[in-house]
Amino acid sequence: MATVLITGAAGGLGQSLQQAFRGEGYEVVATDVEGAPHVLDVTDPDACRAMARCHRPDVWINNAALLGAGEAASQSDSELERVVSVNLLGCINGTRAALDVMRKRGSGHIINIGSLASWVPVPGEAVYAATKAGILSYSLGLLAELKREGESGVAISVVCPDGMFTPMLSRALDNPHIALSFSAPHLVDTDTVSARVVGLVRRPRRVVSVPRWRGAMVRAMSAAPDHLLGLSNIFGALGRRNQEKLRSASSEPATQRHGPG
Repeated sequence: MATVLITGAAGGLGQSLQQAFRGEGYEVVATDVEGAPHVLDVTDPDACRAMARCHRPDVWINNAALLGAGEAASQSDSELERVVSVNLLGCINGTRAALDVMRKRGSGHIINIGSLASWVPVPGEAVYAATKAGILSYSLGLLAELKREGESGVAISVVCPDGMFTPMLSRALDNPHIALSFSAPHLVDTDTVSARVVGLVRRPRRVVSVPRWRGAMVRAMSAAPDHLLGLSNIFGALGRRNQEKLRSASSEPATQRHGPG
């Protein structure tokens, strides 16, 4: 039985990934700092290595992340360090730990969860976006090194979802800094992202966006960053409007939201 190890597995996308891979017959090693069967602090490189040596996963998914929204120039030093340590260094630590095991075996797949924010500036979430851009750059750079060294047995992929209505976002519905995360007509469902990740294991690709149309739009827009910065106010206004709709919907009684029965 193949084994998948998932970081940040206690909630949101992590829980959805667990269900998706169990449905495919995988043995799932669900890790998090709390709320998961296996305790793993991704900011500890030795802990990541020990976890990899213990379970020797066929697939390692670096999913652990913090939002850390706020004004980038005035966020506390401790908040910046926390977000960068978990999101970026945590991904690098997990990748290196998994790679140590997979290279010796000659096979494996590392999947790093990025974001559409990997491609574009995101006012209000600048530090978060910087970590996700770092994940994309690190993953592709490492993949190029492996190809250059003739090591083709280990696949590395980056999955870049649009905003997902996970607990991380739902807890911050009143936060004006995260408006751009709500700028799409609809937030992405975690099960949709999980299904894409499972499909990626079957047919590895370097970078995938969810949904594809938003990924294509964002990547095209990233070619003209000056124009993109000018559009941020428009997308921000859309996001704030969608935040308000979600706040209103969440405050309505269940019978009023869903109708009778």
